[in-house]
Amino acid sequence: MKKLLIISLGQVTGSNIAKQLNDLIGDFVTIKSIRVTQIDDSAMDCDLILFTSDVVQSVCINKINKDIDCIIAKRVINHKNIERIISLPYDTEVLLVNDAQNSTFEAIRQLEEIGVDYLKYYPVYPGYESYPKIPIAITPGETQLIPDFVEEIMDIGTRILDISTIYEIILRLDLKKFINESLTTRYIKDIVEISKSIDVNRKKIRQSEKLLQTILNTVESGVAYVNGLGKIIRVNKQFENILGENEKNLLLKDISSFLPHIDLNASNNAIITNIKEKEVLITIEHIFFKDDFGYVITVEYTEKISKLDHKIRRNYVSKFTTKLYTFDDYITTNKEVKMLLKRATKFSKTDATILIQGENGTGKEIIAQGIHMHSYRNKNVFIPVNIAAITPNLLESELFGYEEGAFTGAKKGGKAGLFEIANEGTIFIDEIGDAPLDFQIKLLRVLQEKRIRRVGAVEEIPINVRVIAATNKNLLDLIDKGTFREDLFFRLNILPLKTIPLRRRKKDIPHLLKYFINIHFNKEYIKPLRNLFEEETVEFLKNYKWRGNVRELMNLVEYLSFIYEEKKFQLSDLPYYMLEHIDQEEKIHLDHHELWVLANIDENEGIGRGKLRILAEAEKIDLGEGKIRRILKNLRLKQLIEIRGNKKGCCITKKGISILEKLK
Repeated sequence: MKKLLIISLGQVTGSNIAKQLNDLIGDFVTIKSIRVTQIDDSAMDCDLILFTSDVVQSVCINKINKDIDCIIAKRVINHKNIERIISLPYDTEVLLVNDAQNSTFEAIRQLEEIGVDYLKYYPVYPGYESYPKIPIAITPGETQLIPDFVEEIMDIGTRILDISTIYEIILRLDLKKFINESLTTRYIKDIVEISKSIDVNRKKIRQSEKLLQTILNTVESGVAYVNGLGKIIRVNKQFENILGENEKNLLLKDISSFLPHIDLNASNNAIITNIKEKEVLITIEHIFFKDDFGYVITVEYTEKISKLDHKIRRNYVSKFTTKLYTFDDYITTNKEVKMLLKRATKFSKTDATILIQGENGTGKEIIAQGIHMHSYRNKNVFIPVNIAAITPNLLESELFGYEEGAFTGAKKGGKAGLFEIANEGTIFIDEIGDAPLDFQIKLLRVLQEKRIRRVGAVEEIPINVRVIAATNKNLLDLIDKGTFREDLFFRLNILPLKTIPLRRRKKDIPHLLKYFINIHFNKEYIKPLRNLFEEETVEFLKNYKWRGNVRELMNLVEYLSFIYEEKKFQLSDLPYYMLEHIDQEEKIHLDHHELWVLANIDENEGIGRGKLRILAEAEKIDLGEGKIRRILKNLRLKQLIEIRGNKKGCCITKKGISILEKLK
């Protein structure tokens, strides 16, 4: 049996070629594989030597018997191992790593010849270091030579013998009489199958390319994809038009040749510059995905952006446009309230932030709308937002907006926040005292910087918004409790306003009753209050504490309009909760001395027994210090006053104020 000796530089290459030949002609020839370092006289016992490359031959030429027949192998890519390669997208950049310059370029040529010619190859071999840092590398079995920065390795295995080398071995060893045509069939079967896959894959790539280009050309902005080296790989028609260059002159050129002002690695990914004397906005998005990385560059004319921005805002504004209140809609005859409205009118002419504090139902939003309607922003949108009505995890995205993909469920294309929509107008933030602390930090930054950042975005968006905040809570108390930021309070409280509760506007009560009766009752019943209410009912309503303020009074009138039966309303006609209030207060009885003491404590917070006795003497009221002590004890037991220690005197309670207002 004839003997074949395979000599290679590395053991893996020799072993793989030996296995290939054993599968094909192993029944007719003895095959042995050695490395160049293992050559000795005993190894020369063979009929034919196969050098795996011309490099191996040059190393061994002086070590072998010249009488032995020799051939140099022609090797090709193993078709069975390239299925991963053909799945790579069109124009993917890869490193091709091999053990020598010739073998590296030969492997690239062979890959291109079998149809994998749509990739961009960069050769890598020992002694050559002028290659880019690309995350994908292809190698024919030389994984130890792959640079450390490579993230994905595609090992296609050592190259196998070409069919012509196999036939030459057969001829040199005189084996032709033993080999039939099935050898060729077996060898090329895998090549045919993999070629079919390549053809199908290339067809899909061409179809995808056509679809992608069609989609890109429908985008109104100029779009270009630039690879990690800054080379332009793809552009759409709009990009060509803006730059005044055709695709042929742009592809594979350095992006900085056409847009010298951009820095692909800068932290700021948006710049405004000029192209052909027209102002443009250039945005740069750094993208990473499994098989590639690079940059998507978008170029838009700023004039077009401005028009689109105004169009979008008009669409949003139409959703929020309703008839807004003015100061004329705040019904009152109270002097304090009129002073409040006068001050609010002055504030409306500024752009400073306003904080409105006051109880629920005292018309904080009417005042906010009045400020907007009396400001130079009255042609733009007024957007109310109630912090308490939005769940904390949605608060930031609702007010500041979000980018596409910022979180699960985010709308495609992202969403503008209420601050963005309110640009050039007014945003009214109600129940600010309920804002979570983490949101307070973001709101403080917005108020300071006049910029917002959408959730999931990098760049900030400048805004021009008038902010009016409101709360029914004592923010200073919340600051002491650590639930409200002191710096945010002072940023909001530049122009403070405080609404006045209805119980302190007794003259407004009959006035408002008439106003809302006119709205809810049929016109034939518009009569003086004495014709609709018993006198004791009117008197009660004047002295009722109105915890819900004007809103509660409106609800009462609407309720009475439903139960009206052409006769005067008595106390018993009032809602049950108001009657319970009567029952509670009727249990408390004060004589004229107790009433006098309670009134003086209300007017002089912190007053003590000594000062009360001095006042009593001045007014010639028969009250000694002992009697005053008993009265104070009685008032404290009835929870009408609180007696502070450390000589801080007395103060009236809310219950005491309510009783005092009723009994006065």
